[in-house]
Amino acid sequence: MNVVIFSNAPIKRITDALNLPFSPKEGWVSAAIAMLQTVECNIFYVFPQRKTKEVIKGKIENIQYYGYPKTKRYDWEFEESHQRIFEEILNEIPQIDVIHIMGTEYGHSLSAVLAAESCGEINKVVISIQGMVSVYAEHTYANLPISVLKSWTIRDIIRMNNPIKAKQTMELRGTYEVQAIQKVHHIMGRTDWDRACTMEINPSAEYHFCNETLRPEFYVGEWNYEKCRKHSIFMSQGYNSIKGMHYMLEALNIIKRFYPDVKLYVTGTSPLSRNWIEKQKRSVYVNYLEKLIRQYSLENSIVFLGSLNAEEMKEQYLLANVFASPSSIENSPNSVGEAMILGTPVVSSDVGGVKNMLTHNEEGFLYQHDAPYMLAFYAMELFENKEKCFEFSKNAKQHAKTTHDANQNLSALIDIYRSIAQKNREVDKDGK
Repeated sequence: MNVVIFSNAPIKRITDALNLPFSPKEGWVSAAIAMLQTVECNIFYVFPQRKTKEVIKGKIENIQYYGYPKTKRYDWEFEESHQRIFEEILNEIPQIDVIHIMGTEYGHSLSAVLAAESCGEINKVVISIQGMVSVYAEHTYANLPISVLKSWTIRDIIRMNNPIKAKQTMELRGTYEVQAIQKVHHIMGRTDWDRACTMEINPSAEYHFCNETLRPEFYVGEWNYEKCRKHSIFMSQGYNSIKGMHYMLEALNIIKRFYPDVKLYVTGTSPLSRNWIEKQKRSVYVNYLEKLIRQYSLENSIVFLGSLNAEEMKEQYLLANVFASPSSIENSPNSVGEAMILGTPVVSSDVGGVKNMLTHNEEGFLYQHDAPYMLAFYAMELFENKEKCFEFSKNAKQHAKTTHDANQNLSALIDIYRSIAQKNREVDKDGK
């Protein structure tokens, strides 16, 4: 099959070939494409590339790639010029079977849909859902105080991106997302949440189920209670309000009263600074995190880990007594899947599609997202109960190995591609 894939970033093989920086966040896409390469599938991979003024073309094994220029300031912005570029790309690819658009969070997804429609290929488009900005926008405030929502730093003014403006931006991105979903005939998802959200937007689209495959590093290794840092919590990221770092700090304040030696490990740089200039270079939200850390005297209870690659992330999961995901909204967070497949005991907010990943009190703990006292309670339950840690670890690994089974997920993806291709061949044969 000839499969065109529109993605948000280049995969590692392409960044290595072009000497470009690679984002660890896109590691799961690289893993998915690597799996696709193992079957009879010609891949035409299209991605945004800021450092170019024209389309960059090349080929690596069975991947023909196209890096198209980003001319606007923000990656999420909708650019009409992209539709023309995508039309040219689609017109030069022979006998397209499937056009797979990975995610709907950015304006280029709508451009890809419009290009496919213009080229008469809209029936071949399938959009796979990652997050959904049109829905996430409703959850960005995450119970932040009004004083924080209305504040600005110099950084926020330059980027026009304080909390209120960020919500408005996400709502605008959501309009592109809704338009894209409304036009296609095929949606790919993996949770009750993304099915409910897309069905509301486009009830006539066919929904295809396919779980996600994790980065390959997480299929090797196993959490061991005896080797973990006791009374420690790992959180994979925290500088976006949706990820709920402020909830985590409230919970940590409670936990510290009972476990004074508790340590939170989190990626990113420390927000602790008394330098006014440094504060203005940060977002209002990060400054709020600093305020909470100082207010609760948590300076010595948090370790900021900087930017981590997949292997370094895995090490933190394996060292943690508990993994926490306090987000205000998610679809199916890869971080929870990574923790589960390694066997790290999980405490997660019960948001979006998380309940499709993890069963409460059997494979981990789920709690109401805006109840940080319950996050604290469940984390301490795991600190206290060694047997519960063993139970969750065993059950979570078993569930995650099914959810994230690479071969099974590849088979499901290929079946979806074949189904879409077959439907279009039947339409062409009937002349309808």
